[in-house]
Amino acid sequence: MSDCTEGEKRTYLIDTIRQTADGAIEPLVETVFLLVAIRFFAVGDFWKGLISASKFIGFFVSAPLTGILNRTGIPRSRILSVLTGFSSAALAAGILSGSGIAYTFAVSLAGAAYHLRQPFFTDLYSEAYPPERRARRISLGLRLQMLLSLGSGLLYSWLLEQSIGYWRWILGYAVIMTSITALILTYLPESEPRPRQERWWQILAMPFSNPVFLYVQSAWMIIGFGNLWTLPLRAVYLAEKERGLGLSPAKVIVILVIIPVALRFLFNPIWARLYQRMSFPGLRISINLFFMTSIPLFFLTDKVWIIVLASTLFGIGTSGSPFIWQLWVTRIVPPSETRIYQSAHAFLAGIRGVTAPFIGLAVLQGLSFQSMGLISGGLAFFATAMMIPLLRIDRKF
Repeated sequence: MSDCTEGEKRTYLIDTIRQTADGAIEPLVETVFLLVAIRFFAVGDFWKGLISASKFIGFFVSAPLTGILNRTGIPRSRILSVLTGFSSAALAAGILSGSGIAYTFAVSLAGAAYHLRQPFFTDLYSEAYPPERRARRISLGLRLQMLLSLGSGLLYSWLLEQSIGYWRWILGYAVIMTSITALILTYLPESEPRPRQERWWQILAMPFSNPVFLYVQSAWMIIGFGNLWTLPLRAVYLAEKERGLGLSPAKVIVILVIIPVALRFLFNPIWARLYQRMSFPGLRISINLFFMTSIPLFFLTDKVWIIVLASTLFGIGTSGSPFIWQLWVTRIVPPSETRIYQSAHAFLAGIRGVTAPFIGLAVLQGLSFQSMGLISGGLAFFATAMMIPLLRIDRKF
């Protein structure tokens, strides 16, 4: 890193530590929160949907919050630290909760605050890293995050297999990790804050005048919905005895967390290199093919080995998602507008993420798991086809 500035080196060190610590939280948001709600509190479908939608509530709120904060000039490091600290406090409240509803609200707030940070990290990468190094700079942190996520997932599955009541110890561990991260983020280097004069809704509207952004987001909305409305269904299908397979907590976590994370770790360097060499449409199509196959396959049968295969394919696909998710807007807008575009991107993800789990659980009352999986595969196919016209030679992103 001899050719890097001191600011880039410091950002790289702090963000890599942050990404690694996030590995303790990812299995919670992905599976453990919902598993505890099902097995320990036996909450209804509405509350299951709220937990599944929690991170997308954070994405949804990120757009107006970004617009408001852009007018204040509050340092990015302080914003990231406060949001992480709030997530830690919400997790602590979850430990103390005595009912399923209180638990659901607490962990949903924690998940929302945790993911509300995302546009600010994209803004950080756009400012701190040159284009040719962005994917490489975030790749190591992602891999370390996956390693800790893998280890944490194994620990969580072992503890919950011993007793579902150990979930409070798991959340306590997460409180410690998020508290440390909140402190570390205060040391991120800062550029001179430049408050914008537009109203927050004017800032939010800016990306929607860009036809490329609108077209890509239309396709993203379709495949995103097809993926996200199955999010709570995966846990329900595996964990519930009445409607699903009634597998043990350990098996559920292995299928939904351990296998995908292990595949993400193995394929992350490959996708990092592909991101630097491929256009965005080509990379998006490549990732979509894995989603198009894995989602229908997951619900096709009650044979565990087929479900494991589907989880494997899903893990390979999602290993490429962080690069296009966090970095794609940096290819179409200048650094001064990155946070605005990414917050709009997160806002749209929030819309589908908040609504899709509830719709999926509602539709499940009238359709089988298999039918919903096939519908999701069809949506993924259509969204993939929408990317083909963007594969023109003259396309610059």
